[in-house]
Amino acid sequence: MSAKVLQLLEGRIDREKIKIYLEGEVEEFDFLVSHMQKSEKPSSWRAAWVVHHIMKKNDSRLQKDLHQIIKNISDKDDGHQRELLKIVRKMKLSEKDEGYFFDVCVNLWEEVHKKPATRYYAGLFIIEMSKKYPDIKNELKHLTTEYYTQTLSTGIKRIFDRELSKIN
Repeated sequence: MSAKVLQLLEGRIDREKIKIYLEGEVEEFDFLVSHMQKSEKPSSWRAAWVVHHIMKKNDSRLQKDLHQIIKNISDKDDGHQRELLKIVRKMKLSEKDEGYFFDVCVNLWEEVHKKPATRYYAGLFIIEMSKKYPDIKNELKHLTTEYYTQTLSTGIKRIFDRELSKIN
């Protein structure tokens, strides 16, 4: 357990300071990735936030943990889920992980009382998959009915309408 990393996650987070500290520190980054998958408040959520902000697109350091990260999303609180969704969306997924992540996203989307930002990131992935796999469009029509969108903000609804118009 890295006391130094946990200390950096306390209080106001200085993303650049953490990034500099983690440069070349493979074990410390691995600790951060492992910690973000736990449910220790608030440091696990903060670890996910930091990882999202310092990772590269399709970051090879996360590849070995990707399936487990996806599996861990469902049992987290909304804000923590949102950060994990953002991390996974930056990664190239295998077909198996893509299917599993799609299911996680649909389940989150269907929980209409979740925080809109969490549902937003889940919804974006669902839309991406409907572009890639046109057969999903029928499911998307159902998932974007008033029942599922009434708890979203006007801005998020507008984004979804714009994205949906691109695939119709």
